[in-house]
Amino acid sequence: MNGRTKLIAVAFAALLVGSVVGAGLAGVFETERTASTDLEGEDSALAGASEPELTTFASEKAFVEYFDDRSRTAAFSRQPVTARTGGADMVEEDDAASAEDGASEAGTSASRSAPASGGDSEPRHSETNVQEAALDEPDVLKTDGESVYYADHRYTSGWDETSIVDVSDPETPEAVGSVPRSGDLLLAGDTLVVLGDEEAAGYDVTDPENPDEQWRKDLEARIETARLYDGNLYLVLVDRPGDDPCPIEPYGDRMIECTDVVRPNADADADAVYTAARVDPETGSLESEASVVGSRSLSATYVSENGIYLSYTRSTDEYDLRRAYLGSENGSALLDAEARERVATLDDIDISQSAKAVELREILADWYDRMDEGERREVRRAFEEGLRDYAEAHQRELTTTGIVRVDIDGELSAEASGEIPGTPLNQFSMDEHEDHLRIATTIPRTHGVDSVNDVYVLDSDLETVGSVTGLGVDERIYSVRFEGDEGYVVTYREIDPFYTLDLSEPTDPTVDGELKLPGFSEYLHPLEDDLVLGIGQEDRQPKATLFDVSDPEDPVELDSEILSEERYSDVSRTHTAFLQDEAHGVFFMPGSEGSYVFDYEGGDLEEVARVDLGGRGTRAMYIGDHLYVFGEGEAVVLDETTWEEETRLDL
Repeated sequence: MNGRTKLIAVAFAALLVGSVVGAGLAGVFETERTASTDLEGEDSALAGASEPELTTFASEKAFVEYFDDRSRTAAFSRQPVTARTGGADMVEEDDAASAEDGASEAGTSASRSAPASGGDSEPRHSETNVQEAALDEPDVLKTDGESVYYADHRYTSGWDETSIVDVSDPETPEAVGSVPRSGDLLLAGDTLVVLGDEEAAGYDVTDPENPDEQWRKDLEARIETARLYDGNLYLVLVDRPGDDPCPIEPYGDRMIECTDVVRPNADADADAVYTAARVDPETGSLESEASVVGSRSLSATYVSENGIYLSYTRSTDEYDLRRAYLGSENGSALLDAEARERVATLDDIDISQSAKAVELREILADWYDRMDEGERREVRRAFEEGLRDYAEAHQRELTTTGIVRVDIDGELSAEASGEIPGTPLNQFSMDEHEDHLRIATTIPRTHGVDSVNDVYVLDSDLETVGSVTGLGVDERIYSVRFEGDEGYVVTYREIDPFYTLDLSEPTDPTVDGELKLPGFSEYLHPLEDDLVLGIGQEDRQPKATLFDVSDPEDPVELDSEILSEERYSDVSRTHTAFLQDEAHGVFFMPGSEGSYVFDYEGGDLEEVARVDLGGRGTRAMYIGDHLYVFGEGEAVVLDETTWEEETRLDL
């Protein structure tokens, strides 16, 4: 038995289903020769050839088979034809230094409107840097201006503790207590919600010195993200179905029937169930939920005041691309009659996708074997060139992102769905504005066809009404910022193009300007109306860049600073590590060893403070005119009027 025959036998034994198990492929073809030999019209095999509609599973068995098929395909099939972000042909992952939830764009660093100092008013205090001003996001640091709650930043899977600090006198903070749990925090009035890996809990902190546990819920799913909005806690829970998956129990003892899970009525790279849930933060009770299949990689979750946007990926694998090409006029014309007939038969035999891929390779190999060496060389070249041309013509159909909006007004339910080419970077790739959703995606490189980047505008039904395409050829998106009618996109491979977009007309978005500079920005934050800050890297060192966007057609780099003594900044991992204090015209960014405060007024970057915490700083906050910088074991308090150190607090 030669190597190729062994490969077919192994794939066949592992992957054939139904009545063909145990039968040889040759036998299958002998009994299926009546199939049509017309190969044309097979573009429907491409992921983006049609837009799927939403449906639910007819039975628990259908649910189990749906995820079992995807698990088997992942284990045996070749990699999808679509290139993933990064890779040898793009930017090394170490250069990017961004985590799965990397902060590609800033949110709103909200603060109370009380006076900065003086008078009888309550001192102002910072809040977590978030994407949408009205929606609080979880972080390891929370404050109400009187007390500070800081979760041990080093927590991994265990529940350590959350420190409670009295800051009623900002100059002399005092550690007054702790919560025996650690994780991401949300503060809902007098309730501190702690979101861990295996549990979620709520504590009454009316008396911060004596926090009282009010509720605790087991988590059988991973918390993808959470929001606090209008007194409600919203969770997005991700459950990967395993053995005996039905019913799904992602939160506490609440059971979700598998037949209630929403899915597209077409193939998708779904490997998990995403459950959007509304929870009462005071009691921990789950009030409403909606579940949708999703993809854990190359997808994003975005939350607005109107809905929770979940996404899944649909990609075209190598078999479907080659089969679609051979169904085209040019591809079909290359084959001889025997090969054409065998390829056509593949559409009708009941074997797995992976087994079809193995058989198609065998069909092509046999076809080449029927040629002499010179003809074989010429035909191989024609096939590969034709396949590349076909992939280029259909590039935006090869990898697509499906979007499902779960409305949060009333009972949670999947109300709209749509699909766009490419894949988003993270939550900041999406933005809802005036009944439209804007989303930026990367169209991956494939078969020698360069990657490109697009921005799409969708209406309230998630139908595409406008687009800007072809940004950053042979690059991928590193950061995005949508701000009202304006948009900013950074792509990168060797240089950092900074694009300004005019989104004022949803049906006709345009590129206003472009600026090229070394390095790349992973985080974009509007500091003032015409001033945007980018935080990223250059030569593997953290970099801060000020952009003047007063003339969108001609953006200008005003100033930049490279932290030459640092290896990275946590801002590249999460936007919640960033803090802006507009009252003093400064921003905070942590490094790998030190923590930095920069003044940005006048368009120049000036380092006004550097804090040594014996290791990296993790977060910062302000109360009145005092800036608190938190490290892994202590906090430092700075006077923002002099930038002198006031005190240190052991945590």
